[in-house]
Amino acid sequence: MLSLAFIFAAQFAADVLPTGTYSGTCLYPEAVELRAAPGELVSCNQVRITDGSISFGRRGWETRTRFNGTFEGTRLTVDTVTLPNGRNVDVRGVCEVYFSNDAVSTVACTASSNRGAIAANFVVSRL
Repeated sequence: MLSLAFIFAAQFAADVLPTGTYSGTCLYPEAVELRAAPGELVSCNQVRITDGSISFGRRGWETRTRFNGTFEGTRLTVDTVTLPNGRNVDVRGVCEVYFSNDAVSTVACTASSNRGAIAANFVVSRL
């Protein structure tokens, strides 16, 4: 019975939104980088998760790419993206926060509009 309680607790922990700022890097498979158009893949070394958005950027920079929408658990349904120049673009997309050993490990976002696509794949540093 006690092990069943741990299973429920682990599931609940994974459904709690892990707001905060994380250091790491945006990484993409080589095949994705070769096929992507300029500006489609976000370059970053920091991600910030808030109640209604996930922002990718460089430490110390004011410019960020922000995916905005509504969270359900650890999945963000994206309806707009704020580009580094501050312009908002209406999109359809999704972000997902992934875990390893109860800690945020990866944050992945994709979104598209009639103007193109944008993606971010952030891996948290464990150092």
